[in-house]
Amino acid sequence: RSFASLSLLVLALAAGCTSTKATRRVEALRRDPGWPVVRAAAETEIARREGGTQWSHSASYSPTQHTNGVWVVVASGAYPDNALGDSIDLLIRDNGEVISYSPRLSWHPR
Repeated sequence: RSFASLSLLVLALAAGCTSTKATRRVEALRRDPGWPVVRAAAETEIARREGGTQWSHSASYSPTQHTNGVWVVVASGAYPDNALGDSIDLLIRDNGEVISYSPRLSWHPR
């Protein structure tokens, strides 16, 4: 019984450390001088595809990776509209060129 409790404690601590590391990575990417250009490109592309700025203006934008001049960005709908996990994955070059736009929900405009 104590082994099971110890295992749960170790698992909880490991999950907490992973979450903190991912959060620190996102925050570091948000401080990158290129992030404002990339974020603006993501918001503009979503507004263009949505036919308006309602979703794109209220969305949350999270950079998850920046490698070889390409950013991976996840745009998530604002609560309560994001109750279903409405989000879009984007690949954007440093210059703001959107090279991939992939909504996670099938009914989202492509």
